[in-house]
Amino acid sequence: MKKLFVILLSLVLIMQTLTGFSFETPQMNYNSQDYHFEYTVDWHGEYDVIVVGYGGAGATASIEVADEGAEVLLLEKAPKGQEGGNTRYAGQAVLALDKNTVDKGTEYFKSLRGKFNTPVDDIIISYLEKAGENREWLTSIGAKNIMSFPFNEYDYPGGEVMDALIIEGEMFTGKLYRTLQEAVEKRSDKIEVWYESPAVGLIQDPRTKTVHGVKVENNGRVLNIRAKNGVVLCTGGFENNQQMIQDYLHLPYGYSKAARYNTGDGIKMAMEVGANLWHMGNMAGPDLNVLNPETGTTFAYAIQGEKSVLSTGFATQNTIFIGADGTRFTDESVLPHHGYIDFHGSWIQMPLSLPAFAVFDETARLSQPVYDSWSEGNVEEIEKGYVIKADSIDELAKKIGVDSANLKKTIKDYNKFCNDKKDTDFNRNPKTLKPITKAPYYAMELVPSFTNTQGGPERNKNGEVLDVNGRPIPHLYSAGELGSMFSSIYQGTGNLGEAVVFGRISGKNAAKVKYDVLQETAMKVKTPIKAVWTEREEIILKSGEYIGKDRGIGGPIEVKVNVQNKKIMNIDVVYHNETKGVSTNAIKTVTDRIVKNQTTDVDTVSGATVTSKAIINAVKDALDKAGF
Repeated sequence: MKKLFVILLSLVLIMQTLTGFSFETPQMNYNSQDYHFEYTVDWHGEYDVIVVGYGGAGATASIEVADEGAEVLLLEKAPKGQEGGNTRYAGQAVLALDKNTVDKGTEYFKSLRGKFNTPVDDIIISYLEKAGENREWLTSIGAKNIMSFPFNEYDYPGGEVMDALIIEGEMFTGKLYRTLQEAVEKRSDKIEVWYESPAVGLIQDPRTKTVHGVKVENNGRVLNIRAKNGVVLCTGGFENNQQMIQDYLHLPYGYSKAARYNTGDGIKMAMEVGANLWHMGNMAGPDLNVLNPETGTTFAYAIQGEKSVLSTGFATQNTIFIGADGTRFTDESVLPHHGYIDFHGSWIQMPLSLPAFAVFDETARLSQPVYDSWSEGNVEEIEKGYVIKADSIDELAKKIGVDSANLKKTIKDYNKFCNDKKDTDFNRNPKTLKPITKAPYYAMELVPSFTNTQGGPERNKNGEVLDVNGRPIPHLYSAGELGSMFSSIYQGTGNLGEAVVFGRISGKNAAKVKYDVLQETAMKVKTPIKAVWTEREEIILKSGEYIGKDRGIGGPIEVKVNVQNKKIMNIDVVYHNETKGVSTNAIKTVTDRIVKNQTTDVDTVSGATVTSKAIINAVKDALDKAGF
């Protein structure tokens, strides 16, 4: 009998080896009703979907979730009034095309991809098919008078079908973002917004890898908020994280042209739950600009290239760009295509020599402000130290720390190019060759700047975030520039198009009821905790004072107007989130003009047109209440 038992045991072991069958105690099925990870977490609130980040992608995803009938929590790191990420400050043009031209559009996008392996064709096609619905969708959420114009940034086959959509003809006014934000506000019964509430982690079942919720930091505490059906990451890139800029972009430093709160949070959270990263070395940049010390961003989009809606054109005056050795390194008359230049038939990111400086003379200083928001003759900026002044080239070289002999030779060679009307070094446009001859001389330090970064967690055509093995992480989605599909050269309007396209795709898929998780509440009898954030103090009005409101590029603007005996006595801007050092320069100027002239029919301030108009309209609103 003992011998028979040994024989049977041996057969069992052989069968176990051959088939993988085991007599071990069966493990609990974690997808069955016997186990619910949800009950192991101390939840402080629960929603159908959580969207992280209130930029264009986050707003779009939240709108889509709400329109699917689901409840959504929209988390925003910034204080109320400063939300919006890059979308608020971008050109406001959205990529689109005719639905019948997706094949040609796909050909164009394959050329943009070049020799890179991603994005795969399925993602390109999915993106463009949905982009064919962008006009219809924007109209459905309240956009009016949508205009379109052909726009292909590169001369590749199929580019002729690319269009850009703008609402009411407005560019660089925040119009698209305002439209999205108003649509979110109209759905307040389904969308709850928390400000000053950064997500600091994802809550994931370690066994099934399903993402069940988000850890949210609010008012000094960390809250566990459950998402029954999905989490959508829309946190933008890492434009404001200097360490990530060094690690991934191979730049010693770099600065955003717009976003202030994009510090790579979504990338880190996605990595913690096993996401694969792609396109981390890609960005829409670099361009060279002057850093605004009040915001940590640059003063505007560009000064390189000829004057246009994108550039002030200052670099085409009596101006050159020099690098660390005091010599020129680029053609100042060409604005790179979102940081890319044509290099012997290939498009590469513009090479930089850092530190870099713009060097110019008195003629250039007097020709125009470097940026539209700067003072006439750039006088105030010289006083602030943004512009360095010297009586000689030797003195200027010493002040900025470059080799004097090199700088003098560079200027001598450049002046000869101006005389010959031919730049043999960089082929600068002859009509922009203006000599540097008139003292005093000036220099401004230039920093690498970018519209945005493109890298982050990889997503598929369904908006699902993929793990390092290419599998979807259950219930986790993304949209926008966080893990953008652009791997190489970038088509302008493409990121806003992507925010709208993948915001809708990811929002719709996140809203679908998931039957692999508990659908009833996991809170039991607990009362959900609500977030708190800084609220504005109530404004107490005295006799003759009236509040007026409008929206600037930074969001709501409110003014308090004192009217006595049908005369405007004083105007105070009591609330705004306009950009310091740029739009805020318009506040005192416009209000002073209105009081001085006793009318709102005053000129706007160059470089701050949107802010100026908002102040004027807010004053009009107050005066209407005063019966003025």
